[in-house]
Amino acid sequence: MKLRPHPFRLFSAALLACAPLNVAHAQSAKAGDAAPMRPQPGTKQAPQAKQAAKKKTDADDARKAREVRESVAALREVADAARSFDDIYEVAFMQSEAADALWPYDEQAARAILRRAWEAATAPGVENKIPRLKNTSDPQEKEIAQEELETARHFIIKAAARHDPRLADAFVRDLVHDSAEQTPASQGGGQDSAKQDGQTDAEDSSQYKVRDLSPAGFQRLAVADQLLAEGDFKSAAELAAPVVGEGPTQMLIAFIISLRAHDAQDADALYLRLIEVTRADASADANDIILLSSPIVSPSLHIYVRGDGSANFALIGRIGDADNGVPAPFTAQARGAFYDAAASVLLRPPAPRAEGQQNGEAASLYYAVGHLLPFFERDAPQYAPAVNARMAALSAELAPDVRGSLAARMGVNSISPKNPVDPLAADMDDVSRARSTVERDSARLYAVMRAAHGRLWDRARNIASEIEDAEVRRGARLGISIREVMDISYSFDSDEARDFERAVDFVRAADVPPEVRAVGLAQAAELASRVGRQARADELLTEAQGYASQAERGRERAAALSLVALSASRADARRVFELLPTLVGAANESDDLPFDTLFFEFVLSPEDKIPFALDIPDRPVKLPDVFAAAAKLDAARAFTEARSFQDEEVRAAALLAAARASLEKNSRAQNAR
Repeated sequence: MKLRPHPFRLFSAALLACAPLNVAHAQSAKAGDAAPMRPQPGTKQAPQAKQAAKKKTDADDARKAREVRESVAALREVADAARSFDDIYEVAFMQSEAADALWPYDEQAARAILRRAWEAATAPGVENKIPRLKNTSDPQEKEIAQEELETARHFIIKAAARHDPRLADAFVRDLVHDSAEQTPASQGGGQDSAKQDGQTDAEDSSQYKVRDLSPAGFQRLAVADQLLAEGDFKSAAELAAPVVGEGPTQMLIAFIISLRAHDAQDADALYLRLIEVTRADASADANDIILLSSPIVSPSLHIYVRGDGSANFALIGRIGDADNGVPAPFTAQARGAFYDAAASVLLRPPAPRAEGQQNGEAASLYYAVGHLLPFFERDAPQYAPAVNARMAALSAELAPDVRGSLAARMGVNSISPKNPVDPLAADMDDVSRARSTVERDSARLYAVMRAAHGRLWDRARNIASEIEDAEVRRGARLGISIREVMDISYSFDSDEARDFERAVDFVRAADVPPEVRAVGLAQAAELASRVGRQARADELLTEAQGYASQAERGRERAAALSLVALSASRADARRVFELLPTLVGAANESDDLPFDTLFFEFVLSPEDKIPFALDIPDRPVKLPDVFAAAAKLDAARAFTEARSFQDEEVRAAALLAAARASLEKNSRAQNAR
């Protein structure tokens, strides 16, 4: 076995071995004192590199801190300006959005902003700050105005729910209390969930019992739907949670189904609690179980059975589904809990009721057990014999016609078509049914636009060629060309450089108005930028700006410049800040600029023939979106240009969007470190 040498001996040996080298090094250094030492290959410049890196980090941190300070100041500026706006909708929206963004940086100020906004939105006489209510006696206009007021209040509740659920609860209580005081006692203080869920007054009878959502429950779900649509799934689930205690309603089930596509864990927690609430409710009936079964048995279908044996089928709307994923399968726990609750309710001994009401209950119960029996047999076979026996007993209580009508519909779990259908089938049916040339041309024009919207270019052209009136035919072809150019980035997107030049040639050759050509060239610039042709992208953006400036003053020019600026933000950051002054100038030239809905409107057929206007893009561009994109590149310059708007609401909207984008960018950068 080898013995380890003593540490001191190792150290001494090392010193002796190095001594000659040290002497030699000292002598050479003495001989050349004046000569600087050259770094040997492989030596590290650690101090200098670390110092440079630290300077860069410090500069970045200083820039971020400055941008945060400027963004917070801009949010306060927006909130203060919004207090004097004439439209209560804008008062509530601007202040709630500013408070939402400000909360992580100054909670006290954000709370104060939300409370001021709530006071303004619930103050006596607030109806006078709804433009639609001024100088109108039209009941429909008044109803729309009241919906705007409710939406304005929901903005504030939504912002509170994201940061302080107790504050949101307080606002909901205030809203419900005020609504109850304004509702005559003879009408009751609650809101009928049948009407909320799309039912008609004719269906509201003793034979068609539905659960009522409380006013607070309705308000909670309305705001939770907004949070869900905006992607704030946790806050949406928290706000909706108290509504579970009210039992199953179509509005709540639709919310849970929508939430599952994004946040299955929270959705399933709500669903399991709802199952327990229903099971413990002595008044729960067959229709409650059918509704409760929707997430598991028929996620897109709501079924309600009336006492007369007829069944009502309706699609369940899903919130925020533009890019919805496929929800995860239900866990065995959730499925088992549902079947336990369903069996408990469906197999209860019938309570004594009046004769007519008992027949109605038997009809809905017969449908429920028959509808769910195949699923019991598959997933919960322990209950299948009892459910089967209950169905046989109920069958004897019903008249043959009622029993037959219900049995024929028991297997319906979806009303969506199972096989692909021609997207133009309905339009072509309209063409074949038309009795005159005008009717046929009108149907064909609509079919052309539907085909173009679906990028079915050949079909669109073929149908357009069949339009008999020459002027309408020209309008249809113009509509096709406009859609093709506005969609150029999709049609020519490729990793190959030549494709963007083909896109440029296509746009230049198209017979379209200058504002459309501007958008097409700007999209081609994006394609050029993606393949590294930055100089070419800059040339195309310059050309696009020239065409955008030829658009008609007002909305059209502002829309064109906004779309070009958004393309520039993705293709060439430098060009964005050259475009912004021109965009602000175009907006300032307009007396009434709808800054949140900028689009092009093209009349494809005159009113005396077939009135038809094409509004494009399908999702209108918004001025605030442009300033949000610019702020991600340079917040200070974006703020400077935003403050140049003459209209106070447009100015506030642009500042708000820029501030939010700047804070989000810096927050992500901080979290990534």
